[in-house]
Amino acid sequence: MAQTVKSDKKSDKRTKKAGKGAATAPSGPSDGSSKAFLLGILAILVIGLAAVAFVVTNRDGVDLDSPQTAAVQVDGTPLESMPQSGVSVDPASDPAIGTAPPTVTGTSFDGSEVSITNDGRAKAIYFLAHWCPHCQEEVPRITQLIDDGRQPAELDVYAVSTDIRPERGNYPPVRWFDLEGFQAPVMRDSDTNDAYVSFGPSGFPYAVYVNADNQVVARSSGQLDAETIEALWAVTAGARSADEVDPGAGTGLQSDPDLESDGGAEENG
Repeated sequence: MAQTVKSDKKSDKRTKKAGKGAATAPSGPSDGSSKAFLLGILAILVIGLAAVAFVVTNRDGVDLDSPQTAAVQVDGTPLESMPQSGVSVDPASDPAIGTAPPTVTGTSFDGSEVSITNDGRAKAIYFLAHWCPHCQEEVPRITQLIDDGRQPAELDVYAVSTDIRPERGNYPPVRWFDLEGFQAPVMRDSDTNDAYVSFGPSGFPYAVYVNADNQVVARSSGQLDAETIEALWAVTAGARSADEVDPGAGTGLQSDPDLESDGGAEENG
């Protein structure tokens, strides 16, 4: 009888220990709370990435959905086509040198008016295509020269965004100019590239340099280095003679437009 009671007491002690251990064991998170925690982390990451994308693609309130072309009014006689790529300063080889360019009026990507007219100011007018790799090389050079204070005070810089081809990449051009930090006025060309054609182009990038007397003093077709860009600005502003500019300056690399069809453009150089 005594032996039976002793065994029962040992059994009671084991039961109490087991019960005590079960009561004090830590409880893990439920499946529901784990899923909610993970979903919260994921939501924070998505919001963060969206914010970064917004800053990168839409700085300064740029409307990426704005039309990339717009109507352009051209007045005056169009320039004759530039006969060759490179830099042209000699009227004997380039019939546009010494003549007055047409005036063009259009709008920027935000809809504000941009006019390139005879306003008594020297000007460098760049015609740029978003898909052109040589334009993509030259725009940062122009931007850096402006940012470094190398633009003459007597000269204005303009750009015309032209020959829009969404399928060829680096689109839309409004985003490209914004990401490059290009601060000069940019005009949207028309669907039929009216501004570009009226200035007698031969390729991309293409530029026409007009002095304060509204005469073309130089033209360039193809990618230029920073030294040549700055020299042409000085010539246009009247600070240097055109004889000091090497007609063979620049890399000669250009993209040739095919304005007669929608088949794209060739790369030259």
